[in-house]
Amino acid sequence: MNYSNHHAVFTNKVKQYTAAQCDFALKDCHNTLQVLGDVADEDYLVKVWAEIDALRERQLKLSRGRHV
Repeated sequence: MNYSNHHAVFTNKVKQYTAAQCDFALKDCHNTLQVLGDVADEDYLVKVWAEIDALRERQLKLSRGRHV
């Protein structure tokens, strides 16, 4: 799958997340990137960054009072 496909999947996955769930998931993603370092598979990195972007978008909606 490409970035757009992954992003669509994660956008759907996180659409009901609370702010706390987004925070936890973002920390997990960034920890994953840190642990993988330079040995990460490029396809997996695309997936992780698509998840991070979906989580950030969800956080933005929550911060603007859009809970759905």
